[in-house]
Amino acid sequence: MSRAFVREPDGGLPPEPTGEIALPPPPNPVTARGLMLIEQAVADRERRVLETPGSDLVEAERLRRELRYWHARRATAQLTSPPKTVDEVGFGSRVRVDWPGRGEVMLEIVGDDEADPATGRIGWRAPVAAGLMDSGVGDEVDVSIAGRQLRLRVLAVDNQPDT
Repeated sequence: MSRAFVREPDGGLPPEPTGEIALPPPPNPVTARGLMLIEQAVADRERRVLETPGSDLVEAERLRRELRYWHARRATAQLTSPPKTVDEVGFGSRVRVDWPGRGEVMLEIVGDDEADPATGRIGWRAPVAAGLMDSGVGDEVDVSIAGRQLRLRVLAVDNQPDT
């Protein structure tokens, strides 16, 4: 094969662009904490872009890519409060459930970017969150996780917004 059409690396040109970070489909509800985390992510990326040496084109492009993601998430964020009904599960609710095989588990239903299942924060699109939505204290809901059916019982709901 002729080498005439093969591009050689050129240290003077910026790196080849990579695809953008995929954005979850709308809507983009966020808790007050979630909005604060988005603001922190934007500020952090803006600071790091400015601090990145001009010679580190790959890192600068990676940070600009992340910054575009966080700017888009901030632009579409919809601050959403928990339900006004005391015992109704909805976005922003903290819910204590009886989870078969695990006992009592505390969950908080949050936005996509705030989700951290290891800490009990589950994204509102997750099967468990979707199953719990609109339920109340004493209700039992069936959810499917990795092909396994679970019946969760709602023990308590806290709809006090974070301040």
